[in-house]
Amino acid sequence: MFGQCTPIRLALLVLTLVCASPAQARDLYQAYQQALGHDMAYAAAEQRQLAAAQKAEQGLATLLPHLSFESGAAWVDREHSGALRRNRDNTNAYALVLIQPLLRWQNVIGHEQGKAQATAGEIDLLAARQDLMLRVADAYFELLLSEDQLATTRQQVRTLGRQLDKAQRFRREGSGTPSEVQRVQARYDMAQAEQIAADNTLRLSQQALGRLTGSTPGALARLDEQVAFSGPQPARLAAWADQARQHNLKVQAAEVRQLIAEQEVEKQKAGHLPTLDLVAAHGRFASVGGSLYDVTVPEEKYTQTVVGVQLSVPLYSGGATQSRTREAHALQGAARNELEDARREAEFMARQAYLNLTGGITQYQALQQALRSSQSDLRMTAHAFEAGARISNDVLEAEQQLTRTRLQLARQRYAILQAQLRLMAASGSLNDDNLKALSALLTAQAQG
Repeated sequence: MFGQCTPIRLALLVLTLVCASPAQARDLYQAYQQALGHDMAYAAAEQRQLAAAQKAEQGLATLLPHLSFESGAAWVDREHSGALRRNRDNTNAYALVLIQPLLRWQNVIGHEQGKAQATAGEIDLLAARQDLMLRVADAYFELLLSEDQLATTRQQVRTLGRQLDKAQRFRREGSGTPSEVQRVQARYDMAQAEQIAADNTLRLSQQALGRLTGSTPGALARLDEQVAFSGPQPARLAAWADQARQHNLKVQAAEVRQLIAEQEVEKQKAGHLPTLDLVAAHGRFASVGGSLYDVTVPEEKYTQTVVGVQLSVPLYSGGATQSRTREAHALQGAARNELEDARREAEFMARQAYLNLTGGITQYQALQQALRSSQSDLRMTAHAFEAGARISNDVLEAEQQLTRTRLQLARQRYAILQAQLRLMAASGSLNDDNLKALSALLTAQAQG
């Protein structure tokens, strides 16, 4: 109704997987599928959508006939002063009454509002699905990063442990110095502290993903380290900003709500218009008992069918109609401002995600070159001292630099994927198919 996503196609990231075996671990899309049945925020959105769907039926009901059964009874005891006359009687009646609106313009507008509210509910549910995709992806990639951090700190501990053993051996043999042992010992102790912190972060990340999916995360599918990324297509920031202003789901929902506010103004103005109804009734009426000058009045019973039209012309309602119209005008202005705010926010989110994606890819390529340089530096530095009888501070620094670069690369890989998802969400093109396609790229085995 308000824009079919999406005239702009986001190029999927091109991955080069080297020596990757078929994935046996749970992937991102599977985690998202589990979250669909477990996340309470999304479950609440589903219930709100079901409630919004009823607005269309409620609006239609105001245009359809209303049938009711009505009955009543009365007891009358009348005594006339100054005369010897008293009357007691009772009456009762029941009837089926049918009312068919013929001309109620506010009901027609209400019906259109109900359909628009149902549409808004559907868009809100789609937005809730997008939000769940992003929350699951954030938790998923955060867990992968936590695994990388723990693996890195474990490697540091093992490497520094070997260096510490070597330094202590040199010290015992008399070729080393106490300061060398203390220097390596300090780094080893720090690495152990970082490993403890990384292990705690991993546990928290597991709980964060488990809260969304309802199950303890096991082995997760992950990216290969030799991944190559391609940028978004078209490679024009303005195109993505325009796409977001038109097709972002929050923008679409705000457009529908502005329409509803405009309809509300017309609905309240219609309170000044006459209404015309078709009225039909069929019932039984009875007057039982009673007396007149001590003469008993016989019981009277009859049935009656009435068909006619009823015209109602509003004249004065104490100013309520005018007040409700002014209220509707104010709410219409608020809806107009909220729509523009949604467009600006969508444009900002698209620009931010686009820059994070394109800048992230450039930074990732630079980090890849930095990794190669760090590896080369470590090899040359270690080779220069591998036959020596001393622990080189340069070797320790080179090893730590290589470790930091690897961790930065891992963090950047996940940041690029998150930026891609956010760019699709901002532009209104993130859906199950796109998430499944991106998830299929996570084919490497999980770390042990």
